Amino acid sequence: MENKVLLVGYGNAYCHDDGVALYIINELRRRWGIPDLQPDEDGLDDLTHEVDSIMLHQLVPEVVPVAGQYPLIVFIDAHTGTIPEDVRLVRVGEDRRFHSVTHHMSPGRVLSMIHEITGNTTEAFLVSVRGENFDFGFGISSQCRQSADLAIRKILDLESQWRT
Repeated sequence: MENKVLLVGYGNAYCHDDGVALYIINELRRRWGIPDLQPDEDGLDDLTHEVDSIMLHQLVPEVVPVAGQYPLIVFIDAHTGTIPEDVRLVRVGEDRRFHSVTHHMSPGRVLSMIHEITGNTTEAFLVSVRGENFDFGFGISSQCRQSADLAIRKILDLESQWRT
């Protein structure tokens, strides 16, 4: 998977804006002619594209063997008002700290596990989109959608720059 990219969205699509990653992944999949993921699909059975995408409820250790095959990973998640930007794009570094909850991980911990298990050094970024409504329900708010559209442009720019 020499020059391939993996998008890893996570969040609960049934809690409105927490599902922004699914919205972003599906918008990008449509641009690339790939069928949408449904809210109950993870995309793990369709990893055959130049840019692959998976959707998880949360980051878990089981994603490491898949993610470790890609030289570039873009994590996509929602954030609350504690982050000042509506859309934040940051490089992710390895995080070796122990977390007492082992089935909830940071993107940095995923990178550390990839390095520990495979010896591979993976480049990664986190795209985080501000959410407003995290109540139960399907579909993202209009404000979150505007921010998500900006995030899509940032991901497309990042992917384009990475390939050159």
